[in-house]
Amino acid sequence: EECRATASGLPYLGGLLLLSILGALTYIAVVVAILMKNRKKCGVFLMKVRDPDPVKTLERPSPEVRDIVEPRHVFVAAIEHTIPDRKVKVSAGGLGKVLDQMLREHPPGRLSLVHPKFAGVNYGELTHYMTLEVIVDMQKQIIQVHKCESTAGDIHRVWYLLEHKWFETQVSTDAPYPYPQTKLSVLRFFSLWNQAAAHLMSSLDPRPDVYHCMDYHAAMLPLYLAPHEQVPTIIVLHNADYDGAIETEFINDVFWQGSPALRRLSLIFNLKPEAIREYLTFEGRFNMLWGGIASVEENQNGHGICTVSGKYADELKRERTMFKALPAVLPLDNAIDSAADDGPKCIEELKQQRVAAKKALQEFCGLRIDPDAKILIFIGRWVKQKGVDHIALLASNMLESYPEVQFVLAGPPGDPYGSYAQELLKPLADQYAGRLFVVTKFFIIPKFEKMGAHFCLMPSCSEPFGYVDVEFGLLGVPSLGCAIGGLGKIPGVYFRQQNSDSQDMLLAGYAACVQYALRVQPEKEYWEMAMASIPAQFPFSTWRDNLQVIYRHALLNFRYEDVAASREQLTLDDETGYNVLMEHPTKSDYSKVHASSSRAAQVQQKPKALVAPGVKLQHQLQRMQVNEATEFLIQPVSEQRVKELMSFWMGSEGREMDAETLQSHISLQNQRMSERSFATRALMRPCRGFQRLLNGSCLRIHFVIALGYIISPILDARLNFLTHNAKTLAANYTYDVMAIFWTNLGAAAGCFVWLGLSRQVPANLLMAVSLFLNQLIFSLATVLISAQSVVWIFIFDFLSGILTTSRWLFLIWNFNEDFHGGFQ
Repeated sequence: EECRATASGLPYLGGLLLLSILGALTYIAVVVAILMKNRKKCGVFLMKVRDPDPVKTLERPSPEVRDIVEPRHVFVAAIEHTIPDRKVKVSAGGLGKVLDQMLREHPPGRLSLVHPKFAGVNYGELTHYMTLEVIVDMQKQIIQVHKCESTAGDIHRVWYLLEHKWFETQVSTDAPYPYPQTKLSVLRFFSLWNQAAAHLMSSLDPRPDVYHCMDYHAAMLPLYLAPHEQVPTIIVLHNADYDGAIETEFINDVFWQGSPALRRLSLIFNLKPEAIREYLTFEGRFNMLWGGIASVEENQNGHGICTVSGKYADELKRERTMFKALPAVLPLDNAIDSAADDGPKCIEELKQQRVAAKKALQEFCGLRIDPDAKILIFIGRWVKQKGVDHIALLASNMLESYPEVQFVLAGPPGDPYGSYAQELLKPLADQYAGRLFVVTKFFIIPKFEKMGAHFCLMPSCSEPFGYVDVEFGLLGVPSLGCAIGGLGKIPGVYFRQQNSDSQDMLLAGYAACVQYALRVQPEKEYWEMAMASIPAQFPFSTWRDNLQVIYRHALLNFRYEDVAASREQLTLDDETGYNVLMEHPTKSDYSKVHASSSRAAQVQQKPKALVAPGVKLQHQLQRMQVNEATEFLIQPVSEQRVKELMSFWMGSEGREMDAETLQSHISLQNQRMSERSFATRALMRPCRGFQRLLNGSCLRIHFVIALGYIISPILDARLNFLTHNAKTLAANYTYDVMAIFWTNLGAAAGCFVWLGLSRQVPANLLMAVSLFLNQLIFSLATVLISAQSVVWIFIFDFLSGILTTSRWLFLIWNFNEDFHGGFQ
C-alpha cells in the first residue's frame, strides 16, 4: 500500500517539478528581455550650456556665541609661491594663479606667507629672521629662516623662506612637489616642511588670527602646535584628489598591534603613534589631508573647509567619504579678470574676428590654411585628470570622419597617461600633417591666436575649477568636454560621467559630445553660445567677500577654551620616541641566529644605570639603520619604467588598449612579481578563458572568491537540512525550536565577532579563514549531528550561525571601496 501511495504521488511531484522549471525559465526570459530593452535605450547624456553660471555669494553668518573681529593677520603656508616685486614664480598650475590673486586682492591686513627656499631661484637680498630646530626621524634638523616684505594697497605682505638642503635638492621649479609619497625622502621632506612652518607660526608676534591652509601639503601643521597655540583654520581644496595618501599599503593596526609602518611613520613625522592612528589614518591608509580635516572637526566642529568652485564643493560633499561628516563644504570660486572692453559686441563682429584669428592660429601652428576649418584646441598638462588620453584615442577617428577638423594639442606630459597620449599621437602627426599640431612641452599661444579656435577641449575626469575653459570662453570660444567638478560654467556642450570607472563609457561620452558639437544645427546656435561666453563674470570682489565669510565661520566655531583644555601634545618626547624605537622590528629581530645563553646572561647582569638614554637611543638607531635611506614601504612602478613598458606594449601589442587598462596591467604585474608567497603569486595569475569571456581582467583569486559566493549558500542550505533532519530533533518539536534559537543567537553573535576581527585582522586573511571554517564545519556536520547528545547539535547550530554572518565580509570588502582600509 505504501508503494502504491508513493507511485500515485509521483505524477503530482513531476507536475510540480515541471511548473518549477517553466517558472524559472520564464523568470530568466523576462530578465533577459528587460536587459536587452534597456540596452537599446541606453545612451550618453549630453547637455548644452547656453549661459555662463553666476558665482554664488555666501551668506554672512551672524555671531551666535560671541562677537568677533575681522582677521587682521592671516598665516599662509604653501610650497608653490610667488613674489611679484622680485619676479619670483614657482608654480605648477592653478594654485600659483590663486596665490597671485591673493597677494593683490586679499582683504586688508597682514599676510604672512611661508614657503620653502628653492635652489636656482634668484630671491634677491633677504634678511635673516631666525633659526629653527626640528626633529625628523629622530634626527635634529636645522632650518634657516629668511624674510622679505612689501606692501600692496592695504595688504602688508611678509614672506618667510625656509632654507634647508632637502628643500634645495628634492624639488625644483618645474616639479615643486616631491614624488612618490612612498619614498622615505619624500616623507621626511613633508615632515620637515610641516614642522618648520608650525614652529615659525608659533613664533610670530602678533599671533595670526587665522591659518589659511592650501591643500594637503601643509594640512598637518596644526598637529605640531601646542594646545594653547591652536588658531582657527580654513582649508582651501584646489584638488582633493591630491591628498598625500600612501596608496600601496595599509598602516592600520594588525592583530591588535600597531603595524611596523605606523611606528616608522611615527618616528619620521615626530608624532606619537596614537596621533598617527587618530589624525593621519583614513580608511586604513596614511593620509596627510585627513590630518587637517580631523583638526578642523575637533577644533571648529568641521566648519572652515572650502573649495574653488560651488559645483566641486557639492561633488565632494556628495561623493567623497572624507567630507560627508562635515556640516558643509563651502564654495570659494576662483576669480579671473573679465573680458576686455574692446571685444566683439555682436555675433557678426565675433565672426569677423574669428576669421582673422583662425588664419593667425593656423600660421602660428603650421596648420593648413583653411577658412572653413574647425580647430579643436587643448592646452594644459598631459595628465590623467585632464583626459588627454581620451583625446589621443579619438583623434584619428575624428580626423578621418570630419575633413574640416584640425587639432592643436599642447602641453607637457605629467604622468604615464600623458606619455601614453604622446606615444599614440606621435605617428599621427606625420600622417595628418597640416591638420594635427602636437607639441609636448610648455607652449604659449598668443591671446589673439587663441580666438581662432572653434572649441576648447575639456574632457577632464576631475576638474575642481578649470581656468582654461574660462580663458577661452572670455575670448568667445565655447567648451567641449565633461560636466564634472567646476566644468559646465562656460557655454558649450558637455557629457555626464554616468560611470566614471568605465573607460568605454567615458570614451563613448566624449566621442558623442564631439560629434554632436561638430554637427550643431543651425549654425546660429553655435555662435549664440560663443557670444554668451564673453560676458562671463568671476569677480574679485565676490571672491574677497566669500573669503571673509569663510574666515568668519572658522572664527565663530573655534572652541578656544575647550581646545586648550582638552587637547594633548601630539609630538614625541624623548621617552615616547625611545619606546617607539624599542617596539620597532629590526634586522636582528628577524634573524634566526640567537646569541648563546652565556652571552645573554652576561648582558642581563650588566647594570642598566651604566647605559645612558642617549647611548641607548643611538644604539637603537644604528640597529634600525634609520640614518640610511632604507625604504620601508612598498614602492609603485616608477614613471620612467611605466613609460618604457607603455612604449613597448604599444609597439608590440597594438594601440587599441586604453591607458587605464594598460596601467592596471602594469601595476598588477609589478604587484605579482613583488609577492614573496608562491600561493599568492599563483592566485594573481590571470584566468585566460574568463578574461576572453568577460572581455576584462579576471585573476585566479577572482575565480576563488566567486566560488566562495556560490558555495557558501549551498553549504548553509545543506547544513540546515542536516540539522532539521537529525533523528534527535525529529522526536521532539521543542528541540527543533531550540535549534533555530541557537542558530539565530549564533548569527547575532557572529555580527559582533566579525566586526571586531575586521578592525584588526587583514581582510584577505579573514575571508580565507571564514571559507576554511565553513568547509571544516561542513565536513564535521555528520559527526556532530549523529552524536547522541543534544548539546553537540546545539553547539553545531550556534557555530553555523556565526559562520553564516561571515558572508557579509565578502560583500563589504569586495563591493564597498570605502571600507577597504578597515571599519571606521
